[in-house]
Amino acid sequence: MTEPVLVGDVLPGVVAEAIARAGPGYERWAEQVAATGYCHHPVRLRGRVEHADTDSGEVRAAYSTDREPDATLLKACGNRRASVCPSCSATYQADSFQLLAAGLRGGKGVPETVNGHPRLFVTFTAPSFGKVHARKAQGLLVYPCHPYRQGHMCPHGRRVGCWQRHDEDDARLGEPLCARCYQTGAQVLWNALAGRLWSRTTIYVYRTLAQLAGCREADVRRLVRAFAKVAEYQKRGAVHFHAIIRLDAASDGACPACVAPPPVGFTAELLEAAVRQAATTVSVACPALDEDQGVTLTARWGEELDVRPITANGDGELNAEQVAGYVAKYATKGTEALGVTLDHRVGEVELESLDVPAHVAELVRACWELGGRPSLAKLRLRKWAHMLGFGGHFSTKSRRYSTTLGALRRARVAYAIRRRRGGTLPLDAWGRPEDDQAVIVVASWHYLGSGYQSTGEAWLAASAASSGSGSATDRQGGTAHHDHDRRIAGAGPECWTGC
Repeated sequence: MTEPVLVGDVLPGVVAEAIARAGPGYERWAEQVAATGYCHHPVRLRGRVEHADTDSGEVRAAYSTDREPDATLLKACGNRRASVCPSCSATYQADSFQLLAAGLRGGKGVPETVNGHPRLFVTFTAPSFGKVHARKAQGLLVYPCHPYRQGHMCPHGRRVGCWQRHDEDDARLGEPLCARCYQTGAQVLWNALAGRLWSRTTIYVYRTLAQLAGCREADVRRLVRAFAKVAEYQKRGAVHFHAIIRLDAASDGACPACVAPPPVGFTAELLEAAVRQAATTVSVACPALDEDQGVTLTARWGEELDVRPITANGDGELNAEQVAGYVAKYATKGTEALGVTLDHRVGEVELESLDVPAHVAELVRACWELGGRPSLAKLRLRKWAHMLGFGGHFSTKSRRYSTTLGALRRARVAYAIRRRRGGTLPLDAWGRPEDDQAVIVVASWHYLGSGYQSTGEAWLAASAASSGSGSATDRQGGTAHHDHDRRIAGAGPECWTGC
């Protein structure tokens, strides 16, 4: 949220809107704002919740927005991007940490024995598309960016190196030494194929494990591999992946609670060798740019492959909390890692007026130029121009890795309801303890819009958040609004696992 602003500095129209909202119904409106965690763009809903008795068929109203201010219920937008909604992204990041940590140390329905499974933290990077300004440091010692012989120039008359020792906040980091030498189009295509390359890598890991273990691939596939990964942008605008790879034994169940240690011989060292061999072997063919193209372009991983074992008791280089915290941090970021905010799709009219660094602007324009070629239509480069060509999911996991974000949200809502009611059971429309077997919940909602209805409302919400009311407790959902959240989402009893 923004810092508080003096009322005298606000436009008269905004003051009038704030005064109008501060009238009748303000306290309930403020409760709803707090219940959203002071969301920047809450979703406005109108509707009702009814309970139907399964025996008699009688239907009674349990809740209606008619009693709310403006007959509207506010609900958090749930956007994961910190640039769009800091409050909702903080909740998403906390949930991501719990999800990732559960797959490494147990909990949330995952047995604690996973702490002893072979586990790796792997970073897959993109190849080089040209020299860029970079910070090279070892401890307190900072090295020159790109040392070179004086007088050496590229074909376009630019110096081929840089002797500067860049600071961490240097705006030139990630910028090409020569924009004309840099393969902007190739990087955009690589970003577009990165998701397929990751998917192909997971297949190749099976094959290399079979080769190294001296058995058939079909036998190795009975050894289930669990993983979670998140994508991150480097300063140059290329995507790279941070992955957690865990080896489990095969079992009949598909839920995280059925996870068991792998057979003897399948160690972290074997898994590391398989990952390294697969990363150097796997490739994905790029669609032809032109009909008369004589060669086939392929996407491969870069030479910088970082593989680190995750220790069981925190006595090594990496432990579960460190890895989960690091990966979860990037689950709420997109192009913000580049120091820019491209959180909406870019239209053709915006291409010449992009308020971003020159290198990022060139990548966006390359998406539009290549996206206009019929042979590359399936890559949908223009649709994902604001993501520099990458259209894959930023955060994914295998089903067996751990719990789900949905289960975490349902558990949080259930906890909020229990805390609000002091441990008492929720009641249905007849005053009886709520029972899923006796009552069917029927919810009917209409979408009214997103965001506050006026600038004055948004100013009041921002002022309330900045005053300290927007605590972590509110973001986790500790108010009456989550009674309605439970019915909006159709949440049932709390449950972490299930085959």
